[in-house]
Parts: sequence; C-alpha cells; structure tokens
Amino acid sequence: MSKSTAILVFSLMLSACSVNIQKTAEPSSIKRVSENNTAQIYVTKVELARGYTLVVSEGPLEPRSIGSVTVKLYRDLSVGDFVSAVSYPRDGTILTSLLIEHGTHKQKLSITTITAGSGNYQTSQLICIQGERLSLC
Repeated sequence: MSKSTAILVFSLMLSACSVNIQKTAEPSSIKRVSENNTAQIYVTKVELARGYTLVVSEGPLEPRSIGSVTVKLYRDLSVGDFVSAVSYPRDGTILTSLLIEHGTHKQKLSITTITAGSGNYQTSQLICIQGERLSLC
C-alpha cells in the first residue's frame, strides 16, 4: 500500500469517527407518562402471605375516568418474578384496594372505584387469589 493510499484510508477512518449523527424525534405513538407530575394514575402494591406481592394499577395511557384495572401477582417483585395477572374494565378511578381476606392459601382483594361526574357512584370488584392464580370473584 502506498503512502498516499494509507493517508487516504486513515483520513476516511478519522472522518467517519467524527460524523455528527442527529437523533430523530420520538415517534408520535410514544407518550411520556407523568414526566412533570401532571398526569396521575393509581398504582399500589399489596403484600401477601408467603412473600408474594400484588400490583394494582389503572392503565397508564388511559383517561382517569374510564379504562381498565390490572392486578399482577409476583413471587418476588424486586426481581420481577411475575406469576399471573387479571384485567377488567373500569368506569371511574380507583379509590381503594384492600386485602379483605388474608389466609395462607386463599385471599381476597377488594378494589373500589368511584365514577367521574356528579354521581360519585362507587362499585367494588373482588379479586380471588388462590395459590398462584388470580380470578374475578
């Protein structure tokens, strides 16, 4: 390889390393949730017997007044050891989620929602937890 060819190859390598690549904007389908704490969703965790954890949440990109509720069961939440989940439609926002039966083999979670508007109607849905299985009661 001649000296001029080596210099040309070296120059091309050097210029390739210094190219300024502009990042493209995020696609319009990606939305940031609660970056500035203006958007709020209900999310909480409930500790169960034998170290299991339930995570109860409203859908993150849904309106607060209507959407879905998802309950996820984890063997170990800190490492993401997911077991099962159940999801159902909601009319209103989640007001509370309380463990109302707390045995070692069978447990029940009550999730209460309150409707938007002047009615403020409350409804409750029970979630049955048997072993590693979740179901609507």
